[in-house]
Amino acid sequence: MNLKSIATTALAVLLFGISYNANAQDQRFRIGMKFSGNLSWISPVTKNIDKVGTSGGYSYGIMGDYNFQKYYALSAELLLTDISGSIVHTDLLKHTDTANGTTSHSNVQYDYRTTYVQLPISFKFKTKEFGYWKYWAQFGTAPSFLTSARADITGNTVPFEDPTEIRVNKSANDDYHYDNFDDKVFLLRMPLIIGAGVEYSLAGNTSLYAGLRMDNDFIDMFTADKSTIGKNKFASLNIGIFF
Repeated sequence: MNLKSIATTALAVLLFGISYNANAQDQRFRIGMKFSGNLSWISPVTKNIDKVGTSGGYSYGIMGDYNFQKYYALSAELLLTDISGSIVHTDLLKHTDTANGTTSHSNVQYDYRTTYVQLPISFKFKTKEFGYWKYWAQFGTAPSFLTSARADITGNTVPFEDPTEIRVNKSANDDYHYDNFDDKVFLLRMPLIIGAGVEYSLAGNTSLYAGLRMDNDFIDMFTADKSTIGKNKFASLNIGIFF
């Protein structure tokens, strides 16, 4: 069993154990399900790549809160998260016009789609209830383990020996799709997360959950070429229900 499987199983057992004990203790433990949509992007660090807008993604999974004080909780989640992003390599190819001595660059665009198992852990700060409403904020980290990476590559049609090394197309089609790009993306993310939102009480301990979250990674997402450094980040809208 690999590290991702161990981490996934351990957190699943923890959260379901929390759910089982919820009725036996004073409801300090809560468990729920959540779904989120995100807008993600790759933030360049080196000057040889440029960001290309934002892309859509999603997360889904389970969440649990341990309320160790009236207005404070430790929150844990188990999520499958899809993160996308596009960049343009601006210095991969140089073309020199010998007639006038000018040099131009052939830009190559990468459209990434990556999937991670995320294990967010955070401190949650809650207000007292205002009618049926309660407000919260959270801060923590979300260790993330890569499960798959795919990429679509578009660029100028030039006769190169190996498009995976040059990172550009060599066929007349001018478009490449790689289903397995795992060896080009680092297997670990370690972002800081910060978020805020509301809960709306339905009945007993059941409540609806909604919030916004910023997931800000600090680790380079690329592995092959250390002259190219970028970090994938996203902002998400989260909805769910606690039981």
